[in-house]
Amino acid sequence: MKEIKLFDYQEDMKERIEKALRLHRSVMAQMPTGTGKTVLLASVVESFLREHSDCNVWIVAHRRELVSQIRETIQRVFFESPRPSLAKEGSTFSPSPSSSGSGDVTAPPRRSEPLRSKDGGPSKVSPDYLSASAFNVPIKAVSIQWLSKHYDEIEEEPGMIVIDEAHHALAKTYKEMWERFPKAKFLGLTATPCRLNGKGFTDLFDVLVQSWDVPEFISKGRLATYDFVSIKSDGVTQRLIDSLQKRGADGDYQNKEMDMLLNKKPSIERLYRSLEEFGKDRKGIVYAININHANAIAEFYREHGIAAVAIDSKTPSSLRKELIERFKSSSFSKTHPSSLTLKGGSTAFPKPLSPQGTGDVTAPPRRSEPLRSKVGGASKPSPDCLSASASKEVSKGSPYCLSAGASKGASKVSPDCLCGVNRLGDGLGDRLGATCLRAADGVADGLAPIQVLVNVDIFSEGFDCPDVEFVQLARPTLSLAKYLQMVGRGLRVAKGKKNCVIIDNVGQYRVFGLPSQVWNWKATFEGRLRYSRKKETPKERDFFLMYGKQETMPVGQDSEMMMVMSHEELMQSLQYREFADCNDDFAIVKLNDGKMTVVNRQGEQVIEPGNYYDMKFLQGNILSYRPRRKTVCYYDLLARVVIDEDIHAKDAPEVITINKWEFIEYNGLFRSRTYEYFALPFRPSQYDLWNYGYYLIYNFQRSTASDCQEWIYKEEDGGSMRMHKENSEKACFLRGDHTHVYWLCADLYDSGIVVMDSHEDYYFVDSSLKKTYIGCNQPKTESENLTVAMSRLGKHVYDMEMKRRKKQEEQELLLMQEKSEAGHVELYQAGKKWGVKVDGKVIVPPLYHSIAQPVGAYCAFEQIPRHWGVMTLKGKVIVDAKYEKVEIRDNGIAVVTGITGKTQTIKLLKVKE
Repeated sequence: MKEIKLFDYQEDMKERIEKALRLHRSVMAQMPTGTGKTVLLASVVESFLREHSDCNVWIVAHRRELVSQIRETIQRVFFESPRPSLAKEGSTFSPSPSSSGSGDVTAPPRRSEPLRSKDGGPSKVSPDYLSASAFNVPIKAVSIQWLSKHYDEIEEEPGMIVIDEAHHALAKTYKEMWERFPKAKFLGLTATPCRLNGKGFTDLFDVLVQSWDVPEFISKGRLATYDFVSIKSDGVTQRLIDSLQKRGADGDYQNKEMDMLLNKKPSIERLYRSLEEFGKDRKGIVYAININHANAIAEFYREHGIAAVAIDSKTPSSLRKELIERFKSSSFSKTHPSSLTLKGGSTAFPKPLSPQGTGDVTAPPRRSEPLRSKVGGASKPSPDCLSASASKEVSKGSPYCLSAGASKGASKVSPDCLCGVNRLGDGLGDRLGATCLRAADGVADGLAPIQVLVNVDIFSEGFDCPDVEFVQLARPTLSLAKYLQMVGRGLRVAKGKKNCVIIDNVGQYRVFGLPSQVWNWKATFEGRLRYSRKKETPKERDFFLMYGKQETMPVGQDSEMMMVMSHEELMQSLQYREFADCNDDFAIVKLNDGKMTVVNRQGEQVIEPGNYYDMKFLQGNILSYRPRRKTVCYYDLLARVVIDEDIHAKDAPEVITINKWEFIEYNGLFRSRTYEYFALPFRPSQYDLWNYGYYLIYNFQRSTASDCQEWIYKEEDGGSMRMHKENSEKACFLRGDHTHVYWLCADLYDSGIVVMDSHEDYYFVDSSLKKTYIGCNQPKTESENLTVAMSRLGKHVYDMEMKRRKKQEEQELLLMQEKSEAGHVELYQAGKKWGVKVDGKVIVPPLYHSIAQPVGAYCAFEQIPRHWGVMTLKGKVIVDAKYEKVEIRDNGIAVVTGITGKTQTIKLLKVKE
């Protein structure tokens, strides 16, 4: 047995786990994805067996694939040289023990025995089962499914049970292990000790042992940096996801509804465009909703020159392993073609790799799709194939493909085809067809690489391919564990890998934030905290979005994606990560010189470093600390200002919320959370404060010398502006701006507002809180003169608002078209009138004599008998009801026939404009 070498953080975790196991019966250990939990598992098991030579160790996993991976990992880390495979199917196996370090193993070898039944013989064999001799003591790995069915047949009792991916330890089948083996120690390993329902793990585990947080692993080079891009909040995909209403049995989004909305060609086209923009020339994995979705994505990618295959639970395990190994051995650069093109326009796929590494087609069976003709249909001379289960003599018309075990004498069969077993009657072959691989014409004896693996919950756990360079999320989830497991596949470090790109096509960062934030695992372990979807606020946008110029990964102006954080910004934010304590927004850290400070998630210091005592967070992002032993200081972390510092202890400041806006109540005053001082000697009521979402108004209701002009905007006059007052009486606060107190100058409806700051400079502020300087009270140029600036601004805002409404209407039409195709639009009747419902909600009230079935985003309606028109699915009439007949076609064209019989063609988009 070779010595297991651990990194420093693994050694620390091992020491703390072993200490916890001496004090408790059941321990859960948390380590982020990609930091070597399985190697740590092997080392803990090895140490346990050294101390308990007469004990067995069981490793329990929830999936057979994980059992196999555990077997391979244990064999790799325990033995110096290649050994025969660890025993499966209940057979026994006794490898020759090797020395650990310099000492020889003098103990006589003890054969690893299969699990014993109570009648003395071997228990019924599990296909998920393995056993190995580790220091002459057996280690056995089983799936929980097999174990739960064979408890009554097992006689032996393990000394330790290790549960891999322990966040799945939910069902009573896991609880039964604790009851059946009362003397055993339990160790659960997971990266995400949280449950979707918010319940904790204290019913199974006594204590949680945590490793470093993700930021510390990244800052120390143990995990990779990343660029994070996501869909825009007002885009079509985000709005489709926001419309998801149904939940599955596990509390997550319902697969059927996700498939109906997102498994459509427009959505898959958007996936492809974002991959081309951010993941081109990188290899990576895509997470799909279900098998059909994965196949559709892989097929679309292949049609556009990307070497992609889909893998799911129906993929034969041997073929799955072969494709994964091919993917792992593939590498891509800017000069490496991802695929070749066959004659007739079809896409060339990677050539199959035989288990022996030769070019022979001996791989496991996989059904092939037919060759495509130039017109897009199946070509007439599509090659006949032979399945592994077929007989050695195959007729010419056989629909099967040559595969492992087939006769070499089937000369009629294409030698370059690799396809799946056709299970007659269940359609499995058709489902596997989209992932079929063929040898590429023009690829000599080499093997074309695989660039993209599209999977369905196959690589969310246990998948080890360190050089994954992008992760594309094509399925939304409400599960924090699933989200972190998916993105974690790209955070492993590898030689030559600079960073990973996370392409969030489903807006997951708006649900959970960035994967490198600090999670309160102790609270989730105890069931005190549940991470779930939060409504995005301007404060959160400002927190996560970086407005600086992106050097390494530009985002196109018309892109559907936006940059959330670049890897440069990530590294800048991680320079202070020796945590003493943290909350959702800030962390107390200790610097290398021993001084204490507080940083936000961007890594910025919000308080001067010092030798502070008793530094702790209070409710509402208030910091309490002692700069000297007898002095108490209260500090507003948002405003970055001292509230009070005194030797005499007072009651702590209290953060109160009035009309959904925070103030600080302290010592009889009600203060704004801004660096610039604003305080009232009384508690304002909700009627004193007017909350408009991204800004708040306090009206003094009396004349004030604010020196801020007040203007009125009139949209109905084409955006004209006129001055109303010399001095505004409205104090203004901007959401997320904890520095300034403003005065309100003008309200430009939904487009934004104009405010004046304490320097008497005027700014236009839009709803995303972007500030644009327009003028001042002491202008130096004519353009800064407020009369000129306000007139110019009003016209500009009016023009931009008209363009925004037009674009919004186009997006609404596209959204309605996709919902119509997904079957979410229905016609309904009330009395004798007809209307339209979308997602079960009334969009068009029952006002019409008749409504035709929708075509795309439009439908024809009959106002009165024989008077037809056209409206959008939002109810906007774009062709008046004055035609005897209306026919809407798929390309947005309507053919209308007047009462006189004259026919006219109308382009609906131009009419709408």
